[in-house]
Amino acid sequence: MLALRILSNPQGNLEALDVLFSRCRRTLLVVAYRVLGDHNEAEDAVQRCLQSAAFHNIPQFETEGAFRSWLVRLLINEALLIRHEREWVSFRSICDTT
Repeated sequence: MLALRILSNPQGNLEALDVLFSRCRRTLLVVAYRVLGDHNEAEDAVQRCLQSAAFHNIPQFETEGAFRSWLVRLLINEALLIRHEREWVSFRSICDTT
């Protein structure tokens, strides 16, 4: 399995990691768009998710689970964070104008 090969040495298997991410990218974009409702923010969420997964979270991946499901969970967390940041900025701008 490609995910297992990557997990053994994530930094040494960047090409394999890119292949895995490419396979999941469309699904991730659809999920991010559904959470955020904006194409640009969806792209940002996917990019942040993949960077986070590639460089910080790969060691936390449990091989018993599906890699795509794990990535989608990371993405949802990232998208919710972006949505929260957007709402916070909107709230602050309302408070600043009063």
